[in-house]
Amino acid sequence: MKNAFTLSEVLVTLAIIGVVAAMTVPNLMENYQRQSFVTQLRKIHSELSQAAESALAEGNTQRLMETPAVRKGASNFLNSYFKTTRTCSASTAMGDCFSDVYTTLTGSDYFYSPSDSACAVLASGSSICIQKMSSGITATVDVNGKQQPNTYGRDLFHLYIENDGTVTSVGNPDNATVEACQQGDYGECFAQILHDGWVMDY
Repeated sequence: MKNAFTLSEVLVTLAIIGVVAAMTVPNLMENYQRQSFVTQLRKIHSELSQAAESALAEGNTQRLMETPAVRKGASNFLNSYFKTTRTCSASTAMGDCFSDVYTTLTGSDYFYSPSDSACAVLASGSSICIQKMSSGITATVDVNGKQQPNTYGRDLFHLYIENDGTVTSVGNPDNATVEACQQGDYGECFAQILHDGWVMDY
């Protein structure tokens, strides 16, 4: 006599494995996607830092807003230091470079208007809009372009380049809250990621 599993035992075992897999695989996939978004976001952060450093070095100044690249406008700064595959006007950016519909993490509509911005699709596939402010540059990025999920805080973020070239968040990382990020408060999601040490832990 040889001991073996019965068909019922095999089926029960397979059913248990299936249930466990159904419970864990979605979470694993979601965590992988979040980490992928953070990796892409960190790459854009690095590209913005390098662009600011190059502008400061070429302008021989310590103030980004005084560099020739920035004084000539956001479009010049974007075209001078970034590899782009397509540029979009501010009026057509939503739909051409970015998705025309975004939501917050809670599912409500999120409205972004790229007025007075220079927008493009980068060689990496990310979309970016650069807006020149009085004391720095605001960069709005969709890390995976027009692809889903098109959600503020998942693939859409707002970054800020200080006058000294430092790339930070529009919001304050020291005061960042998950609740503010979930509600779509301008700049809070990237602030939360910085606060948590480059982890999308929300």
